[in-house]
Amino acid sequence: MTEPAASDDRPDARPDTRPDARLRDACALALGLTVPTMVSGRAVLQGLAAAAFLLVLIVAIRDRAVFARAGDVIRTRFGYAVLAAFAGMAVCMPGSLDPLRSFDAWARTLAYIGACVLFWSFLMDDARARRLLPKAYIVFWTVGLIAVGIAQATAWELPYRILRNDFIPWNSWWPFHTAKAYAALGACSLPVTLWFARREAAAWRFAGLAVAAGQLAIVFTTVNKSAVAGLLAMILAVSLALALRGGLKWLATWVLWAATATAAVLFLVYELPDEPANRPIWDWIPPQIVDTHRQQIWHFTMEKIAEKPWSGYGINTINRVPGANAILPGYDAEAIPSHPHNWMLEILGETGVIGFLPVLMAIAWATGRNLFRYVRTGDGRAVTLLALSAVFWGSSLFNFSIWSSWWLIGFFLLWATVAATPALNPSR
Repeated sequence: MTEPAASDDRPDARPDTRPDARLRDACALALGLTVPTMVSGRAVLQGLAAAAFLLVLIVAIRDRAVFARAGDVIRTRFGYAVLAAFAGMAVCMPGSLDPLRSFDAWARTLAYIGACVLFWSFLMDDARARRLLPKAYIVFWTVGLIAVGIAQATAWELPYRILRNDFIPWNSWWPFHTAKAYAALGACSLPVTLWFARREAAAWRFAGLAVAAGQLAIVFTTVNKSAVAGLLAMILAVSLALALRGGLKWLATWVLWAATATAAVLFLVYELPDEPANRPIWDWIPPQIVDTHRQQIWHFTMEKIAEKPWSGYGINTINRVPGANAILPGYDAEAIPSHPHNWMLEILGETGVIGFLPVLMAIAWATGRNLFRYVRTGDGRAVTLLALSAVFWGSSLFNFSIWSSWWLIGFFLLWATVAATPALNPSR
């Protein structure tokens, strides 16, 4: 990543003098604040995302070019691949255990993607918005990380409690437990923060690097093993891209490096504290790496997938299959508490092979396209999007339901924000 810094004399860097400039500024600020406000909880993130959508909708109604660009993206080959994935999942909906619940998850996920395409289109044509957004993003990440850091390091929880509007006494682990989801988005945001920092002037660049360090730190202070897995996936994906860009001679080096990095991260995860181990399902997976509770959930989910492999049980209904509410021996928890803690098992169990394969193809298409683009051109956006995808899908192998609104909004919004920024080298 040695591209020159962005120049202020680019045509798209001129001041925005449009009559709706203040409305556009408000939209840019809302977009920049959305992901960092996860420090205040999921409802705040989702509410701010909704406010940003209303603002961008007003902008688009006034400027029809925003709608036109968004429509052009949908009509690309990748756009059709995404629509094919949703069509595949829709085929399985009539046989769902709860068709209305499945339709709700399907429709809102599609709506999140559509909204983020609209955000992308807005940012593409507004250089001022692209300058405001990273600054709002960096400032509020800084505020949130400082508040969480103080609460965890000194037990002075007031700033963090104010941000969360939560003043009910709990226990000493409160600032660690409540920040787990925030840490998960912190891991996802790490490559985006580095991308923003790289484009900014010296003071903002330093602030961005400090935020990136804080995002990395909170992953480990909250003992978020799924986020650690996502960071490992990012390291492997980015180092593979760098090796391929360097030529075939670097591939052997990458294989050695990948093996070393994987072993080091597995050892780190093994050493991180965990819940008391129970009887593991698979003896070849140490319970310190994948806890026995997850092993129980995955094993049960696989058994249910085998019973209905083609069309699944319906989107967002895997926790309603027969036996899902049974209490696991040795745990005060259900066989599937709410989801399988693995996006592949969740989609496969809920949409079957018919729905899962188109989704997998769309993800592979996006990942492969960014990998090849970086190898061919060295485009920093492509490797940033590759890193973002690796963290998100790698973490999602172990953590939240893939239909969680805050998790999807964070990913799609970060993707749209990076994709809308111009290459640092104007010749690309």
